[in-house]
Amino acid sequence: MTGPDPQVLARARARMLGAAASLPASAPVPSGLTRVSDGSRVWALPEWPDGATPSVLEEYETAPMPLDRPGQARRVLAAALRCCWTRLDDSPWPGGTAALAAVLEVYVTMTRGDADLMRRWAVGDLRRLADTGWLLVDEDAGSVRPGPRTALWAEDTLAPLRALLRRLPPPPDEGGPQA
Repeated sequence: MTGPDPQVLARARARMLGAAASLPASAPVPSGLTRVSDGSRVWALPEWPDGATPSVLEEYETAPMPLDRPGQARRVLAAALRCCWTRLDDSPWPGGTAALAAVLEVYVTMTRGDADLMRRWAVGDLRRLADTGWLLVDEDAGSVRPGPRTALWAEDTLAPLRALLRRLPPPPDEGGPQA
């Protein structure tokens, strides 16, 4: 008797671990999933048909992005991209690594209110964005970079995002404001 089919095991592993979990670069990626790699690691992300709506998530029993404050999370993602995606003419993936402190400072300059409270909320959103594969956050190292989900953005859809990021405040190490 032979062991389990590697494709079946790979699909089960990808489904169980989710978008935020990376695998060794040699790991198989089953059909229906897209292989996204940064060289040493690979992520298996679902392939969605063009024009797919959120109802597809229900059909595939895939949890949507868990966001309490989606508008704030989008701003946190934009601040992270502003710091990590420094060459906007290139693809956002794999992007560069930025200091977590720089991302928080860009976010604070985009918002109103108590800066310390904004930073605390942003850290929570950074964690949620990391849990869903939009960002890769290493809190111990104090760094953040684009997550594997950004690799799935079609090139022809990036123009508005590039325009938005050009309007955001620059990271502190680029001569931006210090909060």
